[in-house]
Amino acid sequence: MPMRRILALLFLLSAAAPVFAGDNDLKFVNAPVVVQDPLSKGTTEVEVLGSYFLSPLAAHRPVFNYAGGDFRLGIVLTPILMDHTPLRGDFEFLVDGFTDGVTRGFGNYLTGGSLLFRYNVFKPGSRIIPYFQIGGGGLHSDAAEDPDQKSIGGNFEFLLQAEFGARILINDRWSVLIEGGYQHISNADTASRNVGVNAFGGSVGLGWIY
Repeated sequence: MPMRRILALLFLLSAAAPVFAGDNDLKFVNAPVVVQDPLSKGTTEVEVLGSYFLSPLAAHRPVFNYAGGDFRLGIVLTPILMDHTPLRGDFEFLVDGFTDGVTRGFGNYLTGGSLLFRYNVFKPGSRIIPYFQIGGGGLHSDAAEDPDQKSIGGNFEFLLQAEFGARILINDRWSVLIEGGYQHISNADTASRNVGVNAFGGSVGLGWIY
């Protein structure tokens, strides 16, 4: 009989222990879930954006504005860099294809592609991820067929670009992308006309991590 009472008492004490637990024990039981980095090495994604760029009127450059869409494929190349600093993040490589229509100026279209190198800045659990990207590529346009302008002299032109942007995470797969920046179009003097185009604008779109 005494042994049964002892066992019953031990059982009751063990069942009541969580009730009398201290704050430290409760913190241990309810420890927060660790949020993984939203963009880790090897992460791949698809981005679709709409854009609008304006080339302001200058002394020797006519107005040249264009709008269109971009389709990008990206992959994160590096592990987390500069950990424990405000610049904590990683590098991403993207292939960009675009088609634009000329909204004001000479010619009708621009179509081509570029390679982009992006640096994402974020902390664990970040929902807003700023980034900076630079890149270059080429494009085809019918603007050179207008003999009255000197900005675009060849059917093939080079493209250089630099943009600041931000990714706003909707969930672990989808995000909204907002970016603005600069694009330069020229043919590097491979044609007789090469004043070039300096355009400023922005893009808005969606990203999907897969």
